[in-house]
Amino acid sequence: MLSCNNILKNLSVLYVEDEQDIRTLLQEVLKDEFSSFDTAKDGEEGLRKFFDKKYDCVITDIEMEDIDGLTLAEKIRDHNDTIPIILLTAYSEKERLFRAIDVGVNKYLVKPFTPDKLLEVICDIFKKRLERKEHIDLGKGLLYNIYRGELKKNGEFITLTKKEKLFLDLLIEHKDRVVTFSEIDDYVWGGEDFSENALRTLVKRVRKKSYKELIKNFSGVGYKLNL
Repeated sequence: MLSCNNILKNLSVLYVEDEQDIRTLLQEVLKDEFSSFDTAKDGEEGLRKFFDKKYDCVITDIEMEDIDGLTLAEKIRDHNDTIPIILLTAYSEKERLFRAIDVGVNKYLVKPFTPDKLLEVICDIFKKRLERKEHIDLGKGLLYNIYRGELKKNGEFITLTKKEKLFLDLLIEHKDRVVTFSEIDDYVWGGEDFSENALRTLVKRVRKKSYKELIKNFSGVGYKLNL
């Protein structure tokens, strides 16, 4: 399983906080932990930034003028019902927390909290998500662990080589269409030492480790998963 550091480095986060000192401090401490860590000074700016850019996670304070944290979460949920939302609050009132649950907030943190605690919460949320997506069902009782590059077939674990994994990952990513020879060359071989014979050999190995009907050949074009 991926480490917390690797998980966080791939995330784009939006942090909404109306207290400038807190906002500036947390951004300075956490900005290098993520792919991007953007801030907004209030709910209105937070909502605008949310629609302007694709984020993986939203962190928002509850107490803000005009659009408070719960209202912001509600508006985000109207458009996206899967993005994790973390609510920061100085209160532990049950009524507010019940509303947060109704809104669909994934987690709330009572202030004061440490940056490490916030990182721990974010990591825990995404680890659980990754674990749920860790295995892909390829049919006929075949499971693929996308992180280990490992197939599970009839109770046995089969390890893929680097090129076999890259090839299967590419087909899975574009499972609804044919993946062209050029795309396979770029992604699997990186434009070096590619040949049709090498590709045919690779396909043969993957079919042997999985099952023959899994990969369909489109002559002169490329390959596609037959799911």
